[in-house]
Amino acid sequence: MASDRALVFPGLVPLTRGELTAVLDTRDELLELAEGTSGFAAQDLDVTDGHARLSSTVHESLLAVALLRRVAAEGRRWTAYGGMSAGCVPSLLAAGVITEETCFRLIRDINETQIAAKAARPNGITLALLPSSEGDAERLVEVLATADDKPWLSVDLGAGLIALAFRGDDAEALTRRLGALGTAVLDRIDRAEHCPWALPGPDVFAELLAGADFRPATAAVVSPLTGKRVDDTPEAYRRMLTEQWFDTASLPRLVDGLCAVDSVTAVDLVGPAKSVYVPRVRAMTAGRADHRLLTIAG
Repeated sequence: MASDRALVFPGLVPLTRGELTAVLDTRDELLELAEGTSGFAAQDLDVTDGHARLSSTVHESLLAVALLRRVAAEGRRWTAYGGMSAGCVPSLLAAGVITEETCFRLIRDINETQIAAKAARPNGITLALLPSSEGDAERLVEVLATADDKPWLSVDLGAGLIALAFRGDDAEALTRRLGALGTAVLDRIDRAEHCPWALPGPDVFAELLAGADFRPATAAVVSPLTGKRVDDTPEAYRRMLTEQWFDTASLPRLVDGLCAVDSVTAVDLVGPAKSVYVPRVRAMTAGRADHRLLTIAG
């Protein structure tokens, strides 16, 4: 069914025990494909603490299963698609650019390569932050730029909620410094992401994507890096997937870009009901487009 709506796929949001259980309790081709590609068995996974005991490869694979099931349940196609960070790969599947097999293979290859690169050469950390105001978020990188850690605005979710990548990995010292600036640390990732020193380097990403089959899209795809529609060529999709790992991923730019696609009058989000993305997308579309949440099971 045709639509005048655009759809956002979130990044690697935390999944609760209930959400993971809902994914694993339904045996279908998507789950079997995720298992076979990433080499795990659903019955062996420990989801007692939600995603906490899962590798990023398994976590991202199961999130993709949940998101894609929910999209399929709608029985519609959207006019435009966009994904934040890890959401870029399933957004390409939804837009008809890649197959299910390619989707889960890319999730596996990208995550396993990142895990290996981090083990071989630590490159810093990424901290999710909530400054005391949106204006403080805009000034924070500049204020910290004199520090040895050289922060980079890694992710911008709007309304002041950001993530910064740091070259250093002393989270306690950074938390104290940020606290003195009125900034709360919400979460920590043990590698620097969406920054120029992210690992592995662009050449390795290019090699991972070289063998992937990218097909003509059935809908527009918008980049979280530029906020612009991606050219409908294999080279452009490979470039988008690579470059967004080395610069700021921006939900405001993504939503702006989706709203700018011809005939789009609403921006939907697929994800957990309690995801931090929900109020952000709702706020960004207020007064200019409708919004709807496609809640995953759990």
